[in-house]
Formats: sequence, structure tokens, C-alpha cells
Amino acid sequence: MNYRVAFLSPVSFFKGGAERSLFDLMANPHVDPLLVVPAEGPVSEQAASRGIPVEVVDFGQVAAIRRPVRPSSVGAAFGDWFGAARKLMAVTKRHGADIVHSNGLKAHCIAGLARKLGGEACVFHVRDIAVRGSERLIWKGLARSSDHTVLVSRACWPGEMLPGNVSVVFNGVKQDGAAQPLQSVQAPSAAALQAPRAHAPLVVGICGRIHPFKGHHVAIDWLGAARRRGIDITLLVRGEAEAEDRPYLESLKRQAEALGLADSVRFEGRFEGLAAIYNGLDAVLVPSETPDPLPRSVMEAMSMGLPVVGYPAGGIVEMIDHRENGWLAGDAEAFCAAMEEISSLGPMLVELQKSAARTVAERFGMERMHRQVNQVYSTVLGR
Repeated sequence: MNYRVAFLSPVSFFKGGAERSLFDLMANPHVDPLLVVPAEGPVSEQAASRGIPVEVVDFGQVAAIRRPVRPSSVGAAFGDWFGAARKLMAVTKRHGADIVHSNGLKAHCIAGLARKLGGEACVFHVRDIAVRGSERLIWKGLARSSDHTVLVSRACWPGEMLPGNVSVVFNGVKQDGAAQPLQSVQAPSAAALQAPRAHAPLVVGICGRIHPFKGHHVAIDWLGAARRRGIDITLLVRGEAEAEDRPYLESLKRQAEALGLADSVRFEGRFEGLAAIYNGLDAVLVPSETPDPLPRSVMEAMSMGLPVVGYPAGGIVEMIDHRENGWLAGDAEAFCAAMEEISSLGPMLVELQKSAARTVAERFGMERMHRQVNQVYSTVLGR
């Protein structure tokens, strides 16, 4: 018997990797999914195109709550919080859902309240790291109010020991890219990575949402250090900034110009599909100085056969084994060293690709994720 799961999304648009992972969860062959969104939009349209039923539950003022969470914003949303919880209960009852699986802090709050009011069992999927003391308290409160809490990495839990109803389940990626890394994208060939490369720059990409937490400003500083060291690199920034983050995007452009890197940094906007996102790159950089829970760009780069360099913080250290399936770089010196190694990989690129493919298969396989989530559902429902 399949699990009938109502997936509760806090947004109606594709904000980042969380929404892509939500669709990976709904693709579980042992799940009959229902998508619940706060409004119609790209997420509901994508679900409908896949034959997934969709319901809308208006979050009201709950949708306006932002991190860091302020008591005033919670107070303003109090009435709407209860209203949304009751509407969620009605929707899940109408569809006969067994479980509510929520996908973000605002969704967790609504699902948790619905559970307290007599609603269906709830599973919280935590995809953020608590960086403030108040957030650490909220995270622990979430675990107490859910039937089970799933973390995308160990870094997401603000304590030494995981409670019994909290477990780590890495996100998954499709492994067809890992099996054939050079067919779906123009990944670098061994010949292309042989030194010297004076005739052409090393092309490095940052792929994903443009946000201060993602460390684009760190990458530009590192690029300046690399150029001063004589390493020829072009940095391609692929992704968009939300309206509230556009000042950050503009600051990055000013930073590049001030460092004399305007011709070496290209802001290319949003790309659709892995082949397009990673096309033409020699390596992928994930410079998330602020701890990142489990950036998809790391596992996607590995699955596409591309060398990846990540900042040693958050969930990245659970993904990259330094100099085995990628590189960890916490400063400009380490970044330059990684770039020099990547530029001279030559035939060793094949060994790196094999190691990355093994990592994807063992840690980030889609079937593994589905199997572990099914175990959570089975435990919650007592099956």
C-alpha cells in the first residue's frame, strides 16, 4: 500500500533547491502525493503537468514571516496561523492523506499546529541551519511538535545528539548523469584539462540562487587572488537574485569592477536543466562561507563529472572528501591551490569522476533517499 502524503510547500515559486527536492520526494514510487501550496504559481503548474493533485491553503500573514523570526511578526500572523492550520486539516481529510510532509519553516509551523488541533501525522523536512540562538530553540521546538523531523544534513541539528524522532536523509539526484557524465553536458575532457592552459582560461561556475549566504563575494575576492597569482580564470555566475537580494547582486558587480575583474566575471542569469546549467564549465565553485545545509550544486556537479570546490562549512563537509571527490577551500590560498590542481588533472580527471560517481551513488542516490523516507513514514504510521 502506498503512503498518501500531503506535501506542504511554503512558497508557490521555485525559490531554490528546496522546491526541486520537493518534486524529488513526490516522485517516490511508493507515495501517492498531494501538493498543498499557499497560492497558484510555477510550483503548482509543474505539479499539475505531472498529474499531481494540487490544493491551495492561503497562509495569510504567516507568509510574511522571515528569518530571523521576530515575535512581532508571529503575533501579527497568529490568527492566520490558526486559519491556515484548520484549512490544511480540511484538505488532508478530504483527500484521505496519511501524513503531512512540510518543506519549510512556515509550512512546519502550520503543519505542527494542525497536528496539535487533531490533524494528521506530520513530518518536518528541515533544510536550514540554525545560525542564531533563537533559531536553535525553534529547531528543537520543531522536533518536539512533529512526529518525525528529517534533516538534509547533520549540520542542520543544533546539538550533539539527535533526538529519537530526528534523522538525517541526504537529498537525492538522478544518477543517469553520473553514469554518463560527458554525454549530457560539455564536461571537461582530459585533454582540455592538461597544463599549460595559457591559451584559454579555466572556466569556473557558481550555479544557483544569488544570495549573500551563498558566498559570491568570497568567490570574487578569491578570483582576484588567483589572477594576481597568474592563474587565468573566468567566473560564470549562473542564477538569479530575488527582489530583496538584488542590491547584493549589484554590489557583486561593483566588487568585480573595483578589483579589475569586470571582464573575468560574467553574470549569466537563470538556466533551466542540468545540461544547460553546467554546460561549458571546467569546475564548479560552492563558496558558501555561511554554513549551507546541503547545496545541490555540489552533488549535481559530481553527477555531471565536474570537479567541485566547496567551502568547508555546514553540510559541504559531509559531501566532499578533500582531494578524493573534490576540494575543500576555506581561503584564497586553498582556492588557488585547488585551481592549480584542477588545471593540471589531465588523465586523473577520470579517477576523480569515478570517485564522484561513487559518492553520488552511495550518499545521494534518489532510490536511497526514497527508501529512507519510506522508513520514516512507516515508523510514523506504525506499519
